[in-house]
Amino acid sequence: MSDICDFEWSNNRYRHNLTISELKLGFNRNEPTDRSRALIALKELIGASRDYALKDKSCFQDDEFLFRFLYARKFNVNEAFQLIINYHAYRQRNAAILQRLSVLDETIQIALRDGFPGVLPNRDRRGRKVLVFFTANWDYASYSLVTVYRAMLLTIEKLLEDKQNQANGFIAIVDWTNFTFRQSSNLNPKVLKLMIEGLQDCFPVRFKAIHFIGQPWYVEAALAVIRPFLKEKTRDRIKLHGSNLSTLHDCVARDILPTELGGEGPTFNPLNWYHELLESSQTVTKPAPSYCLSQTQIYTKTPAQFVPTVGSHRKGADLSPAQSRTPSPPSSLSSTNGAEFLKAATKAAAVKIGVLTAKANDPAANTLLGVTTGAGGCDL
Repeated sequence: MSDICDFEWSNNRYRHNLTISELKLGFNRNEPTDRSRALIALKELIGASRDYALKDKSCFQDDEFLFRFLYARKFNVNEAFQLIINYHAYRQRNAAILQRLSVLDETIQIALRDGFPGVLPNRDRRGRKVLVFFTANWDYASYSLVTVYRAMLLTIEKLLEDKQNQANGFIAIVDWTNFTFRQSSNLNPKVLKLMIEGLQDCFPVRFKAIHFIGQPWYVEAALAVIRPFLKEKTRDRIKLHGSNLSTLHDCVARDILPTELGGEGPTFNPLNWYHELLESSQTVTKPAPSYCLSQTQIYTKTPAQFVPTVGSHRKGADLSPAQSRTPSPPSSLSSTNGAEFLKAATKAAAVKIGVLTAKANDPAANTLLGVTTGAGGCDL
């Protein structure tokens, strides 16, 4: 195998002296020249690969997408290339779970409104984005652990659009306070293993630390079960604080934490990140590429009275109608948008009637309305 790689695409030709030792050792991410050379080397490996997972090479020309994998593996080209293969293979194996990943998915919306995940507005001292999970808010009767995972992947993909997040990584704080044994019984081991595989080996994301607080004994027992599936580096990054918040504050400054975590910031509001995702969907100008997880859907603000209030009856749902519903549309709406609103309203009404008739065991009425009831979805 030659120690010199030649690169050619578009109308330009680049020759770069990249030795095999350089490919193994990686490049300095702080040097723009090294970043460019690493990108060229990664493109060459993708172009020459015959791996079945990379049969679709459409990501070849998307520099921003490829940089995510380089940052995730500290610009070690070979490791970044292997991560790309793992990413595509994982998506092919789990297509049923990862398809139609959108903020407009109703179950994902419920999970996001419950704070799965929540995103703090400020970074920690090392510039890392902070994800928080208040596990007691999980309503397993309304959405499963798979939905939580889907909402988490959607959030991560959005955050990875920022290069600072690619370079600095993330930290996660999981608050297990008031997490019940009944809730823990819905932590599907198969899904947990799937999540570990994806976040640890397949997606271009780096969790620099995972902090557990208030964890009961049965959570520690579950952690002992999944520990063999964790890499040594991942195991070392999981910190168990129990009820001692002072050790958490030694790792994460109090001024960026909400009051629920003993911090000096305002009370945590999961709707902040939920609304940010909704608003960002309005700025989309073209469909998302096939190799991206999230599905492009333009967010249309629906009249408040037509928005279904799914899950608003759940414990802790004390939001006002103005908070729990999306804003009313501006007065200058086109006739097309008006038709869309009417269609959305009709669909919402049909779904509601369908649920009622399902409880009454009236399948004929459901058929007439065109409503299909049942578990549905991709929950395992």
